[in-house]
Amino acid sequence: MTHLSRIFFLFAFLAALLPGRMSAQEDPGKGAIGQIAVRVFYATDGDPSLAGDKFKKVSDKTEKLLRSETRLVFKNYLLLGKDVQPLFRSYENWAQPLKPSDEVLVRFEARTLPTPHSTPLDVELWLSRKKILKTDINLVGEKPLFVLGPQWRGGRLIISIALAPKENPDS
Repeated sequence: MTHLSRIFFLFAFLAALLPGRMSAQEDPGKGAIGQIAVRVFYATDGDPSLAGDKFKKVSDKTEKLLRSETRLVFKNYLLLGKDVQPLFRSYENWAQPLKPSDEVLVRFEARTLPTPHSTPLDVELWLSRKKILKTDINLVGEKPLFVLGPQWRGGRLIISIALAPKENPDS
């Protein structure tokens, strides 16, 4: 065997070992420990068609949740968009519920590992590329945190942040 063929053989052998080595060193902080659902609603006491005709009325369950908060009581509610993203153990993540627009963005990061009773998060709400809210929250079950957003087309935007159900996270 020539010197050049020995070097080639050695490189081929090392290259065969590399993929196995690289996959064994996965980042534990990138492990998903849950999912976060972010939804944007349009709420109005006026004509809901001002929002546009492509948006649908919210479910009865969601409407009841929204009406349970005194400051969020309106005659009509529409769902404008939603996004479900994984919650990583040690990394921040972003939800973009009005894709492809980046007018509403939510950044979230786990503060600690979730418990059966709550999921502590650091949350930031960005509107029009400006951070308007930074808070620490504890999400409990699938009960959402509602944030009353800005005025829009004769109504108000409402942003909902919640743990996504495990069975059907897009619902």
